[in-house]
Amino acid sequence: MPEPAQAGVGALARRVILFRGSREAVPLFALYALLFADHGLSTAQIGLLLAVWSVSSFVLEVPSGSWADLVDRRRLLVASGLVYAGGFATWLVWPSYPGFLTGFVLWSLSSALMSGTFEAYLFDELTAAGRPDLYGPLRSRAESLAVLVMAASIGVAGPLYAVGGYPLVGWVSVGLALLHTSAAVALPRVTARRATAEVPAEGPASVRSWLRTVRTGAAEAGRSRSVRAVLLAYGSVVALVGFDEFFPLVLEEGGAPVRTIAGVLAGISLLQAAGTWAAGRVARLTGTAHAALVAVGGLLLAAGVWWTGPVSYAALAVGYALTSAAYVAGDVRLQHAITGDARATTTSVAGVVAELGFLLTLGVVALATLRFDLAPVSALAALCLTVPAAIAAYRAPGA
Repeated sequence: MPEPAQAGVGALARRVILFRGSREAVPLFALYALLFADHGLSTAQIGLLLAVWSVSSFVLEVPSGSWADLVDRRRLLVASGLVYAGGFATWLVWPSYPGFLTGFVLWSLSSALMSGTFEAYLFDELTAAGRPDLYGPLRSRAESLAVLVMAASIGVAGPLYAVGGYPLVGWVSVGLALLHTSAAVALPRVTARRATAEVPAEGPASVRSWLRTVRTGAAEAGRSRSVRAVLLAYGSVVALVGFDEFFPLVLEEGGAPVRTIAGVLAGISLLQAAGTWAAGRVARLTGTAHAALVAVGGLLLAAGVWWTGPVSYAALAVGYALTSAAYVAGDVRLQHAITGDARATTTSVAGVVAELGFLLTLGVVALATLRFDLAPVSALAALCLTVPAAIAAYRAPGA
């Protein structure tokens, strides 16, 4: 490869890693559930907010692929960053149920603008530089950094709260989200599209071509035994991973102060980074080994939300690391299982399954906490969800 091309790829790599990592530099992640609770929202109301967040993310994500194929992807990423900052700012200036709901919808819109757009942007730029082989390693490093940045951001949430309460944590988060937006502005401009031979005859905005692709991808998801098995394992483990949204409330119910909660969540994120780093190896596990990993992860999550104190923190951290590894490995398994041409559409079916698994967790916990405390509800739900997750893991093929 010519030296200028190497330099161009290096610059792209640095800017992409900065962009992806800065996305998670939000200290408010550690405390927003507590912010909602301190403004009078019940656990059931918070669960409903999270459910609306999940549903709106799915609904808004559907057209995002078309947007990314019709307009400058770099501009979409900039817009995503601005909306991201706006969502957190809305929580601070309008701290009420409607305000929190609006903030979540804005967050969903931001995620939809970024989802698919970022991946397509990066792959096209690397392909134009003659190095599409670097997509996997670069994406892996960017995701690992994102988890570490999240852990650091969660870690500073406690000290920020001690100095200035929720307002300081919130406005620092808004400022960092704007820095993330500036990282999007600094991305190299999108390379000109190649010949239209890669575009369907009807054009990217054609309803007919879109429907044909949807049918092809959905057909493989329903017809292929291996794809179905992976999708079931993927969705069932997402139901376990979804308990992370209740970690701050569970820890608070167990008597942990806010500063301790922030530190525990930072530790959980660090172990999550280790788990996702090992996802490639986890993707090769099959049968009993895969089922055991998922089962141990689910049981530790159940124990972590039931117990209190340091032993609870350790159980939550290890359990979440194991289930996170299985979750990320699920995508690796899926890509190896897909054999048809509509890879993106079949992968989007996995996104639907993941959202359904997440909604299952939120719905069960939100409804049950109308009558019972959060800790026993979460523990029982985790135990019940671990059984089908382990069975699905046993049946899923390896990568």
